[in-house]
Amino acid sequence: MNDKRHVLVIGAGTAGTRVARTLAGAGWRVTVVEHGQFGGNCVWHGCVPKKALYTAAQTRRETEGAARMGFAGGPPELDWTRLMAWKGEMQRAYAGDQVGILEGLGAGLVRSKARFLSADEVAAGGMTYRPSHVLVATGSRPLRPPFPGSDLADTSDEALAYPTRPATLTIIGGGYIAMEFAGIYAAFGTQVTVVVRGGDVLKGFDPEAAALAQAGLEALGVTFSLRTETRALEGSRGALELRVAGPDGREEALACERVLAATGRVPAVDDLDLAAGAVAVDERGRPRLDASLRSTSNLRVWFAGDAAGGIELTPVASLEGERVAQSMLTGEPQMVDLTGMPSACFTVPQVARVGLGEAELAARGAPYQVARGDFEYVAQAIIDDRRGGLVKLLAGEDGRLLGAHLAGPQAAELIYTLGLALRAGATLDDLRAARPVHPTLSEALNWAAFATETVTPPARRPG
Repeated sequence: MNDKRHVLVIGAGTAGTRVARTLAGAGWRVTVVEHGQFGGNCVWHGCVPKKALYTAAQTRRETEGAARMGFAGGPPELDWTRLMAWKGEMQRAYAGDQVGILEGLGAGLVRSKARFLSADEVAAGGMTYRPSHVLVATGSRPLRPPFPGSDLADTSDEALAYPTRPATLTIIGGGYIAMEFAGIYAAFGTQVTVVVRGGDVLKGFDPEAAALAQAGLEALGVTFSLRTETRALEGSRGALELRVAGPDGREEALACERVLAATGRVPAVDDLDLAAGAVAVDERGRPRLDASLRSTSNLRVWFAGDAAGGIELTPVASLEGERVAQSMLTGEPQMVDLTGMPSACFTVPQVARVGLGEAELAARGAPYQVARGDFEYVAQAIIDDRRGGLVKLLAGEDGRLLGAHLAGPQAAELIYTLGLALRAGATLDDLRAARPVHPTLSEALNWAAFATETVTPPARRPG
């Protein structure tokens, strides 16, 4: 089937549906191929179900402190079956009628897997397509670490839908997935152990903020085993033994009902036969793309979202889909500008960041400003009984905001304000002058802007 204005979209998640809707609305012929549920990882295996569980866990934590306000009784008993049902209701409510929306725009839907036959042919649903453009937006899949017995470990997919609440859970990994699930299950009453190969958690976030998150989880009863190598997993689900070796090399066995391997995700492109489609990949199996997310070896193929192998965030997938759609429409490559793109970890407390970190600024060698504060004396934080935390604002010598890092209540909500300020070129003076409503948590941002010091990185050695 030849059509100069035909795009074949493989994957109906955030990136894929953004491209499909944009091009269908512009009059293009659009075919969407999806073998799973329409809506993608975010709706069914990621952000939405995880945030639903986080919200339930946060509610339980808050009810434990209700007595100080005069409410009698302890936290309510958890009905796990009802919780899972409610989570599903939230997912379906957010997903809406994904199929109906696409069909209403005139897109053709194919419920099937897709596979490249050649550089310009794709097979799907028993048919062969020769579109002018192909978008690969198949999302990502959990990465299972290569140790003996790793098939006994769960991935985040299973941890989002356990049939019963595990009494004990060992989590392998120290990234945001590990830290989020640790906070969720600890609040539900599960005994949680986190095994981390390195000496730090939440790499990519500010080290001070990450340390506050670790301390917050430890206060909930989570045990951390840092600089610990996973050797093997034995037994069966419900009665597992994870064999690990600590910093001194001594091996021990951790007994638990469940083991969650939260060791990252990789693009879900295994079944596409990219080689047949003349799509070059790197040594890690990720597609080689130019700055507009176009394959460097097959110019009719584009990638967006997690499948592109970049930053795995839903807002990034949406923006990438938007840019790719505009590239196809205009014929001019559109770059993806991630300036001001925030990220967050929904743990205890929440951790968030936008822009540059201190290590990145120090590497530049030029002086920079650090403005810092916390939530200790913020009226709303006192009322909520969620004090402490961190507000760190990073600016250049001219005062222009270059980065922001938070750990504390509603950090994931507050970081948007700072991302917008960063993108708009705001300065620390602007943050001082713009006064927030009282009493609100955003007062912490304003107060921090007044406590500023200049940091001069050590001079670089020649060579």
